[in-house]
Amino acid sequence: MEFHINRSLQINPNYMAGPTVADLAQSNELHPLCASIFQTKDEVVGNLTPLRLHTHQLQALSAGKSGSSYVVTTGTGSGKSLCFFIPIIDAILRERTTDSLPRTRAIIVYPMNALANSQMEELEKYLQNVSPRPLTFARYTGQEDSALREGISNNPPDILLTNFVMLEYLMTRQDPIDKKVIGNCAGLRFLVLDELHTYRGRQG
Repeated sequence: MEFHINRSLQINPNYMAGPTVADLAQSNELHPLCASIFQTKDEVVGNLTPLRLHTHQLQALSAGKSGSSYVVTTGTGSGKSLCFFIPIIDAILRERTTDSLPRTRAIIVYPMNALANSQMEELEKYLQNVSPRPLTFARYTGQEDSALREGISNNPPDILLTNFVMLEYLMTRQDPIDKKVIGNCAGLRFLVLDELHTYRGRQG
């Protein structure tokens, strides 16, 4: 009887470490509240510790703060969402000190509702570290009923999470609620495409 053992080798990438969010907040590179928002919880003892950034996240933050457009390509599990969440939240916190008018300042476009839903959980995980909430976010993907959609149109969130189909509807459909939602995006600061895809036909 012969036995064949299949061995597989898996390499876990080690991303270059940078400063913590608390370090950047202390040096005024980030709004002071970012230090409280971007913390990680130790699942064993429950303590909160400052989130340490990778070098590519620090580079993305620098690009975001300068107002430049940028593309992030990096490995799975390397914190790509923080490459846009941190500069967006920093900018919103700073803007709201001088401009308190409720409006949508950032739109994040997802290819699938499942990704938008998971990112809502990610945002919730960080923003629950601060009370009261210093900013707002909402999902507008077609999963919401009319009452929720109307609530979003009347109380514009700082960050709007949507998908490419719904964004097209918002820009082209003459529904009064949709028109109000897109109208609340006047002066939009950030437009994020979470995953780059090529679209053909009407969507393109």
